[in-house]
Amino acid sequence: MQRPKGTRDLFGEELASIRHVERTMSDVFKRYGYEEVETPAFEPLELFTKKSGESVVKQLYAFKDKSDRELALRPELTAPVIRLYISQLRSAPKPVKLCYFGNCFRYEEPQAQRWRQFLQSGTEIIGSAQAEADAEVIALSDEIMRELGLSDYELRIGHTRLLREVLAHAGVKGSAQDPIMRAIDSREEVRLRAELDCAQVKARDEKLLRSLIALRGSVKVLRQAEKLVAGLPKAKAALGDLHEILEHVRSFGAEKFTIDLGIARGLEYYTDLVFELYIDGVQVAGGGRYDELIELLGGDPCSAVGVGFGVDRIARALLGRGMIVPRERLDCVVLPAGEGVLSECLKIAGELRRVGLLVDIDLMGRKLSKAIAYADAQGAKGAIIVGTKDLKEGKVTLRDMRTGKQELVARRELVNKLKAVP
Repeated sequence: MQRPKGTRDLFGEELASIRHVERTMSDVFKRYGYEEVETPAFEPLELFTKKSGESVVKQLYAFKDKSDRELALRPELTAPVIRLYISQLRSAPKPVKLCYFGNCFRYEEPQAQRWRQFLQSGTEIIGSAQAEADAEVIALSDEIMRELGLSDYELRIGHTRLLREVLAHAGVKGSAQDPIMRAIDSREEVRLRAELDCAQVKARDEKLLRSLIALRGSVKVLRQAEKLVAGLPKAKAALGDLHEILEHVRSFGAEKFTIDLGIARGLEYYTDLVFELYIDGVQVAGGGRYDELIELLGGDPCSAVGVGFGVDRIARALLGRGMIVPRERLDCVVLPAGEGVLSECLKIAGELRRVGLLVDIDLMGRKLSKAIAYADAQGAKGAIIVGTKDLKEGKVTLRDMRTGKQELVARRELVNKLKAVP
């Protein structure tokens, strides 16, 4: 039987790489003071349609349960975590700093680096409107890349309010801006041209917008942007906000980033800062500030900023660079080598496992030569050969799988001997 379209079976190096990325992220999240939470794999459909509209349903695994409730497998984790905050954590001391890991599901055509089931992680800072909160989320993302040993990633930072203020000045306001922002995010000229025409944006305003979204480079491009919006106080204020965030980002020690004022992000709930991380031209993370989402989902007005990571994509990037996570080697494999010793072998394996050693045991009843070959194939450091005669003397044979050297060892000395094996 074939697995469902758009899904994967994970094992070996790929799964080991994913777990390595998760452990690294978890360590960084803890260092930054985040508390882990977990939400259900399915949620009320309304949680995902409230902002994006009914058109998003075709991209979801949406269904009705036996009580006729409309549900959906979660396509992302920010909205579920905000739902959790509203229902159970809104009275917690601010800011509330949450982190998470979980599988997400989207019904879209599978393609390279895009699956219908994928693993996402992320963090949210809820309750702080300060620029340093935005900066911390960026610094955390940057630190994760460095902790994973990735040096050729690209961190792009923009500001959606800047673009929305320019559109508002052009007479395009509220939700009417969303199709244009999505077109900017797509980087498709034909699509952008069509949306600007539909909104009847004047040539002068279009020129300003296009000049801004073309700006990309170091902090110096902010000066060019300031000149472009000199006559728009609210747009200028948005640039000031971005400038303050970047100063804090540098104070955190993150220096490697690119200003990209063409970032709009596909999700409409972002209100100010936005940023994205790329490896080999593939987006592996994205986030920003979303000060209106909590109120939209039924909570009191509250500021928030966060980031989501594509764990699978990051893990594949590591594998593509030959950064393979070494398999943790077994300390030993216990091998029965005589009649009536199996029970004692099981006891030995249990004793060694309880003191924290990594221990396997031959469960196939193999002859000794084949059992030793099995231990070698498993990459074990040693093999414990349990024979009838030796056992009567309270001893077993310890074989060094690297050199083939064997020695008789008293059972009571096994733990120390195994821990000494490099």
